[in-house]
Amino acid sequence: METNCIGGNGERNVNVWLQEAKEFYAKLGEAHNFERDLGDYLRDGYVVSTPNGIIFGKPVRRDGGSPDRQWYDNPKECDAWFVKFASGDCGIKHFINTMPFFLPFTGWMRVMKNKPITWWDTKKLFRRN
Repeated sequence: METNCIGGNGERNVNVWLQEAKEFYAKLGEAHNFERDLGDYLRDGYVVSTPNGIIFGKPVRRDGGSPDRQWYDNPKECDAWFVKFASGDCGIKHFINTMPFFLPFTGWMRVMKNKPITWWDTKKLFRRN
């Protein structure tokens, strides 16, 4: 998960975060995948979009292989939230507060730093909140 903040007076336009997401995907050389991911997460995952930021997330199984390839109809089969993208002031704090249901783990990766997915105990993230 990459997070970025843009300074200002607290007034944000949600389109700022969408534009930032598109630019981030372009830096990865995956500009064409932004629209695909946005559509996939709107349809089968979760998109949290507020004036303070945007997050793409979905329920996955930590033992189910690449989270990018996992899509479950029954989230009770899952044990973790995978955060594909996050940007803005809201970050993980906002996502855990808006999760539609609890899962024991939450994970993300630092793509720009070429880091693997790190899985965190969701209850510990709530305590950090």
